[in-house]
Amino acid sequence: MSGIRLSEVVLRTTEYDRLCDFYSLLLNQPRTVEMTPPPSDDPDEPSRICFLDFYFDPPYTQRIAVFECADVGSGPSSRGLHHFQLRTPSVEALVDLYRTLKDGGQLPVEASNHGPGTSFYYRDPDGNKVELSALNFSSRDEMRAFMATDAFKSNPNGFPLDPEQLAKGAGAGRNLSELIWER
Repeated sequence: MSGIRLSEVVLRTTEYDRLCDFYSLLLNQPRTVEMTPPPSDDPDEPSRICFLDFYFDPPYTQRIAVFECADVGSGPSSRGLHHFQLRTPSVEALVDLYRTLKDGGQLPVEASNHGPGTSFYYRDPDGNKVELSALNFSSRDEMRAFMATDAFKSNPNGFPLDPEQLAKGAGAGRNLSELIWER
């Protein structure tokens, strides 16, 4: 697909502050946003999240994210790649990519409007989580203002979406930039 770019690499760790400090130093960027999501029994859900932004040119962003996850022993479930994100140039392009992947027998395992972006998550053949995403805001100020709200910080997962409903809405001429906010 033309226009798709690497947008985010999300790392999991049990050494949250050390990893955040390392990437802050490496990127010469402060911690952009930090939050503490509600507690979860799922070891894949983070207890703390840090974003370190280093590029923003709508519709594209680039960042490193650090998720503090439960220590479940040695191996990739405690440290390493949590998932990576590929950004499409628009929600329309994201829905078009959904249709292409669906035609190839690939369906997302989840889909959400996180607020800053709309995302469809897939598992590749090796089980890696791949987030395909479109930015929901056209400026850094709008996105940062939204990410600074208590509503976002207390629920960074946002709300689930049905990609098929978005595809049907697009086919019926609905504005996807409005449809992604409907619950």
